[in-house]
Amino acid sequence: MTDETGVVLRGEKNAGIIRSLSDLYGIGIEESADLYYNSDTFTLIEDKVADLHCRSDKYLATLVMDEYKDKTL
Repeated sequence: MTDETGVVLRGEKNAGIIRSLSDLYGIGIEESADLYYNSDTFTLIEDKVADLHCRSDKYLATLVMDEYKDKTL
């Protein structure tokens, strides 16, 4: 896989997770993107820890939201 292909695939994965956050929790795309890009889950996915990037977008969206809820309680 070329570097360019990897960038495109990561972008598509990120977009899918952000869309899933928006759809599952009824929040706007901008807020969803903010939650996602400021999460530890995002960092773990980018670092390819535990093959999280292989999980479904909806599953990862729930991880991001759970993380957010844990931080705000």
